[in-house]
Amino acid sequence: MNKRQIMLHKTPFPHAYQQWVFTTAEFILRPALWSLSEILSVFIPTTREQANTAKHYAKNLPLVPLYVSIFTCFMVPALVAFVLRCILHLFRNSYILSVNEYNGYANNAALQKRSFNVSTLNICLMPEFLSRFNNLSHTSQRAQQVGQRIVADQIHTQSAGSSNVTKQIGDIQTNFPETDFLCIQEAWDRDHSKRLIQNLHKVYPWILYDVGDASLFNNYFIFNSGLMFVSKFEIIHACFKTYSHSCKQCLFSGKGLLMVKVLLEKSNGENRVGYIYNTHLQAYQGETPIIQKQLDEVLLWTQEFRAITSAPGDIVNFDILCGDFNFDNMSPGDRCLSDHRLFSVYIDPARKSTGRDQDWTVGTEMRQSCFWEDAISSPEKLKCALENPAMRRRYILDADVKVATLSSLVYNAHPKTGEIDMESDGKRRIDYVLFNKDVDIMISQYSFVTRLAELTDHIPVTATFNTL
Repeated sequence: MNKRQIMLHKTPFPHAYQQWVFTTAEFILRPALWSLSEILSVFIPTTREQANTAKHYAKNLPLVPLYVSIFTCFMVPALVAFVLRCILHLFRNSYILSVNEYNGYANNAALQKRSFNVSTLNICLMPEFLSRFNNLSHTSQRAQQVGQRIVADQIHTQSAGSSNVTKQIGDIQTNFPETDFLCIQEAWDRDHSKRLIQNLHKVYPWILYDVGDASLFNNYFIFNSGLMFVSKFEIIHACFKTYSHSCKQCLFSGKGLLMVKVLLEKSNGENRVGYIYNTHLQAYQGETPIIQKQLDEVLLWTQEFRAITSAPGDIVNFDILCGDFNFDNMSPGDRCLSDHRLFSVYIDPARKSTGRDQDWTVGTEMRQSCFWEDAISSPEKLKCALENPAMRRRYILDADVKVATLSSLVYNAHPKTGEIDMESDGKRRIDYVLFNKDVDIMISQYSFVTRLAELTDHIPVTATFNTL
């Protein structure tokens, strides 16, 4: 890692002409990719659509000839545009920093503050046909609604003022609290992500998006990392590094670690700063030990980033690691991961010890086959389901995974019946907010948020903490 890698990039390319050519290539590609996605989506109905298959196909099959015509017309120019885009990707920056300091929140965030909140959320913004493999649909509308719900909660908390009521550690909330930082995963689709950003910028001045490095050997020029970082505080350094190892479907997405340094306050020659890292680890690794190697790189890169960005006068107020880790602390098949040395550096407030979570935890990976049932169709209903052990094990995966595969966690992940295991049923918690033990903070609230019911197959996690 060097100084060049931590430079802030507000444009995708070093030169304007490269951006113009890239935009033109994407413009030509878009109709072909969209029509192909729509064709495939017709034949991948969600479980809600499967309840009335005749209606689904009657509505969508007549449109297939139109989609095929569009795809056929644009197929040849799209191939040329795809090759051109691949070449340009080699010169593209690892992320884009979007800044909107005129939304009224930038100055408010700069006021002296000792209490902060960070939330991590996997939002599954993929092309429509791929989202349907996760039993999700209407990706464009979901992107819009995710942003609208988050912004509405922030505006509400801002107008209501900060609450002095101390809530329980480990509660379940139907709304996001006042949130300073968002660590987002699976914002893979560039067009859908831009819709999300337009909403988030109403509240958040600084956003890092379109994060990732593309190459033939990294992701086959298909998907970026899917990571996004959203902040009410100024981002002063950022860097992204792609993991050296991946397998299976993750070969087509350039997963890695997004590293960010934010400025909290500047006065009398001293800078109060914070470090936040956002990641998304290998999914469904099976017997292949990929995640272990990725965790090794997380430890190495976070230490390097802090060392190279450290400046005279810095006072580090927090060092936080967030993301979708794709393993839990209690499953027997994940034991070698939950015992990784990373957890001797970063503290997980939701675990009692290796292999055992706090009694108040709930799982965060939803059971996709049950996603569209009415019992979890709103934030309030989803909250009730998470609080009821019998309902929770129906809608959340269990922390008893022996081998994490697509088959065991999706296709054959059927709800249990019979006696409830209070230790593991409905408790596969794979979304983490971790705190570096060398930086003193006090956690005042740790919550699971149901605000995004029917919009994503994960339960967001949020933590409020006080700096010392």
